[in-house]
Amino acid sequence: MIKESVLFIGDTSRWSALAASYLDDVFEKVDTLLWDHGDPKPDIIDTWSGDRVFCFKADLVLSPALLNRVRGSAINFHPSPPRYRGVGGYHFAIKDGCTEFGVTCHHIVRKIDAGRIIQVRRFPITPNETGAGLTERAGAYLLLLFYEMVDLIRTGQPLPESDEEWGERLYTRKMLAELLRTGRVEALDATLTTA
Repeated sequence: MIKESVLFIGDTSRWSALAASYLDDVFEKVDTLLWDHGDPKPDIIDTWSGDRVFCFKADLVLSPALLNRVRGSAINFHPSPPRYRGVGGYHFAIKDGCTEFGVTCHHIVRKIDAGRIIQVRRFPITPNETGAGLTERAGAYLLLLFYEMVDLIRTGQPLPESDEEWGERLYTRKMLAELLRTGRVEALDATLTTA
């Protein structure tokens, strides 16, 4: 067991619960926060300090103050490939007619989904794929990537460094709402800020 203090932030999906449970077996102290967009801001965000932060499928943007209190690494497990920074990548990939999707592990920096990419895992989008189906499959792939990266940390191995780069566009909640409402996002193409 690694004698470190860890903060795990995930959404309320079963994938996040499994990831959090795994950390309990690897690290000595794990504070778990399962949070969904729209929930009240959790108090622990203002006070927590420790060795590592793991974000998994979480839309919670970490403050610079929290990042400054992390002694070691802050790593995000993003349920989309680097092309789709921000939220709703599943739906945008289907709208864009993509035949492939993926999940991304990266270092957290102050800018959203912009930190150095550690690893990307890709998989095919099936014919007639839905946003809900792609969300579930991405969760499964992301959990496997999470296990792999935590196992590297557990065994003292360095994390990989990918040569992939982030897409320029940041997909926001406003853009996602527009897509889900109309099936179009053209009117919001210039929107590159967070929702």
